[in-house]
Amino acid sequence: MRSFLLKNKSPIVKWGLIPDGVMYQGKIPEGYNLAISPTPGIIIVDVDVDIEKNKNGFENIPHNLLKELETTFNYSTKRGGKHYWLKYTGTKHLGNKTSNKSIDLRTEKGYVVYWHTEPIENCLGRIKETSEQLNEWIEGLFCYKVK
Repeated sequence: MRSFLLKNKSPIVKWGLIPDGVMYQGKIPEGYNLAISPTPGIIIVDVDVDIEKNKNGFENIPHNLLKELETTFNYSTKRGGKHYWLKYTGTKHLGNKTSNKSIDLRTEKGYVVYWHTEPIENCLGRIKETSEQLNEWIEGLFCYKVK
């Protein structure tokens, strides 16, 4: 896992060069946001809500899987969506991808804005493993298709 600062939604450093385990330390300056790229094996399901564009990713998540997602470490985003942090237990290669369902996946190849107030290091123990059902749903949306 690594973290870095964003200014106007853009990294202020070449974040791909930051070694795993290097975390931003200190107060976040005004006008900046903290971004976190998960470590391999951790995925973040990013559910988007945009009232103005009539988008609500929660409508595209089966009820039983939404209940499971609510048990893992998560926090609300600025527009009312959520970031769900999970330990992926599946065996398929997942892509750091968007979907047409207002749901995105972030892997170690991507990052999210960290909107939670508690340091991520204090929250890692609350990240749950994915179930077989959740794996199937995630893989259906974000698995790389081999041709």
